[in-house]
Amino acid sequence: MSSQSSRASRQFESVPATVRAARRFVEETLDAAGVDSADAVLFTSELVSNAVHYAETEVEVVVIVDQSTLRIEVHDGFSMTEAFRVLVETERDIADADRYAPNGRGLLIIRGKAVGFGVIDKGEHGKAVWFELAAELASRAAPIGPSDTGS
Repeated sequence: MSSQSSRASRQFESVPATVRAARRFVEETLDAAGVDSADAVLFTSELVSNAVHYAETEVEVVVIVDQSTLRIEVHDGFSMTEAFRVLVETERDIADADRYAPNGRGLLIIRGKAVGFGVIDKGEHGKAVWFELAAELASRAAPIGPSDTGS
């Protein structure tokens, strides 16, 4: 990321309605930054849904935009397991997924379409799953984020 990046974040409860609220937050934040990315909104939905379902802790969504890249981070308070680390860090293709399994493809889709994807292990404080996409900026005139965003 360049030194001219903008950042917005918001905390959410661990309830199903959080997924919709997080999508709206990301969409509004990117709109304010002049970035159009349906993929970012969709991928955020996947990561937040996973955090709400599996971590069951408060979730923080962070949006970082610079001239060429947008990065979304989804932080939760559930410590990283070895199984999750393997799932995120193992190079697999969506074609390798069990097509009849009820879950397990979302992270593979993100990995396949994002320019960057990974996880930050925060030890006992949880983890942050992140992805990066190329940002096509329509305008840099507007400040990033809805008026009520956090830091």
